[in-house]
Amino acid sequence: MQNKGSSSKQVSTSNSVSIQLLTEVSLHALLHLEFKKLESKSQIFDLAKKNDLLVRWLKPRLKSNKYKAIRKQLKAMSLQAKKSQVDLEDVLLRGVEAKPELSQPHLDSYLLLIRELEKKLGTTALLSSPEKVDLKHDENGCLLCVLSTDLNAHFGTRNQLLSGISILFRGTVREKHLFLKTIYANDIFGYQIQYEDDSFVRITLELDK
Repeated sequence: MQNKGSSSKQVSTSNSVSIQLLTEVSLHALLHLEFKKLESKSQIFDLAKKNDLLVRWLKPRLKSNKYKAIRKQLKAMSLQAKKSQVDLEDVLLRGVEAKPELSQPHLDSYLLLIRELEKKLGTTALLSSPEKVDLKHDENGCLLCVLSTDLNAHFGTRNQLLSGISILFRGTVREKHLFLKTIYANDIFGYQIQYEDDSFVRITLELDK
């Protein structure tokens, strides 16, 4: 006869593994989407475009033995997204944010911070070298631009932050305050102001000490 205590422990361990795998997949899928947005000239993806990109990224994971424990969940999410019944990006974001107790690599925490800034400021982050940044981008709105030629170069092999990331922001006094306040409230990152005038503020994003 199977020991009930042992069976309960196995179920608990299985659930823990599934949660970790789902969190891992969600973070990496969102990171993939973020890079696609940065690469795109339009910077804006509609629901169908976002779902298509995420479903394509998830497809090989469905066949991977590594994710066998969550294959049914991944299939269900993909099918719903294909029918445009859900915003797969929102589903993945909720999956990540629902597990704050799990330690996240700096790269993933950076992604979530950028998504939070985009949502609060109603804009989309750009990626540009300092020499080529378009200061007049979206003149009727605000500008949120990561100044880097290679974002990956700021992170190590374990996705830990190795060097500060320069970010340029243009907006009203209220928007600048919201931009800085959001970073200040973050548990992982802090900032150093490198330049500021009536319209612009340039910071270096770094680990909060």
